[in-house]
Amino acid sequence: MGITESPVAEDGVLATTPAYTLDTHKLSHPVESYGYRLTEPDGRRMLPERLAAHGIKGPDVGRIQREGTVDGVSLDDVSEARRGQRFAFIMDTRLCEGVEKLAEGCDLLAIESTFLDEDEQLAVDHGHLTAGQAARVAQEAGVRHLVLTHFSQRYSEPAEFERQARAAGFEGS
Repeated sequence: MGITESPVAEDGVLATTPAYTLDTHKLSHPVESYGYRLTEPDGRRMLPERLAAHGIKGPDVGRIQREGTVDGVSLDDVSEARRGQRFAFIMDTRLCEGVEKLAEGCDLLAIESTFLDEDEQLAVDHGHLTAGQAARVAQEAGVRHLVLTHFSQRYSEPAEFERQARAAGFEGS
């Protein structure tokens, strides 16, 4: 397996496989920059207590997943819908529409927070986000888990990024 170059020139889906869809959105930075989002397809979550109640076990679990019924028991009787997980990776950008689209409904968001909030004008001027801006994006988008990264070396206390993100209202983890 080799590496294949695939230059990005516009928003949209870059790849679709049975396991995921990879899409991209343009960001706002002095040089061209794109963010990425992986989305797992929606699926089914098997419910052990319902499987047991209907006597479905062993190879019949796989069979009901493939065929939809086993001995009059339907897949709906022993499982529930499960939304596919979503992960976004956002670097080198100031606030823009692409950031919001990529973050929407993510289970995990890895997003830059180059500057602290007191340096918001520097962030805007250089095409980056502050910790508070990144946290507000995550909160408004319904993100479950937030990873802040891409910190400027001008700051000596990395814990301050987390403090500012929490002060901005992010309630996830």
